[in-house]
Amino acid sequence: MKFINWSKFLSCIMAFVMMMMCAVPAFAAETSDEVYVSSTANDFNETIQMTDEQALEYFKAFLASQPSVVTDENYITQENLNAFAQYAVDEGIIADTAEQRGAITKAIVRAEFAVVVAGGDLAGFDTAAALLDHSLQDSPSDLSYGSTSSYATQILNSSECKKIISDFKAYVKGKNLSARTTSGSTTLNSTTDLHLAYNKVSYVASGTKSNGTWTLTIKFKDTYDFEKQAWENAMTDNVVVTALNNYAAYAQDIGAIVPFGITVTVKTTFTE
Repeated sequence: MKFINWSKFLSCIMAFVMMMMCAVPAFAAETSDEVYVSSTANDFNETIQMTDEQALEYFKAFLASQPSVVTDENYITQENLNAFAQYAVDEGIIADTAEQRGAITKAIVRAEFAVVVAGGDLAGFDTAAALLDHSLQDSPSDLSYGSTSSYATQILNSSECKKIISDFKAYVKGKNLSARTTSGSTTLNSTTDLHLAYNKVSYVASGTKSNGTWTLTIKFKDTYDFEKQAWENAMTDNVVVTALNNYAAYAQDIGAIVPFGITVTVKTTFTE
């Protein structure tokens, strides 16, 4: 039977988490109007009075106490999570309430998803990593990014956005119009980062013409919803894939990952 090398596994986790905590806020700081704040910078759980990382340490101690049944392949199951919650009660780590049992389980999953966030960031999936990180809190705020943000620049440069702009140009060409608004939906998947971050979005494109020049504003809207399979297909790092395999099945079910709304506004100009 193959047992977990906890020292190696923990060192990988901590290395990823430390890199993530440095890298993700730096990405957000690049732009002038972004409101993203890394959830990992404030992960103290008031319900259980500990951080997500501390909850994970307790969980590992629990698993280490059961070497006969825990392997690399099965160490995270719903059964183990439930057994750990009872262990935490028995050891006086938490009170015997449904709220605290749920909170400590959620904290473990969020601590492990910090590995996924860090792996995505290091792989160059900056937007996807930032949005996943934002979802790792109980009540993530809706996010809104203006046309000067890096989020907007990324979408503006996508083939999907260029197609919307091209279609708008084709419609107004040769017509006596000074304004037009259209709407629709598209799938942002021309890059892996866009696919992991948004995928299918709705949009409203509004343009006005002045002195022969059109100013086109496109507002993209999406509800962030983590897609396990897309992330698994994109990642090659074994630690990240292990975390995805072991925890993603429970993450949204237990509220460790929480959907939120996101709006990105893109602007461009053109002449007929």
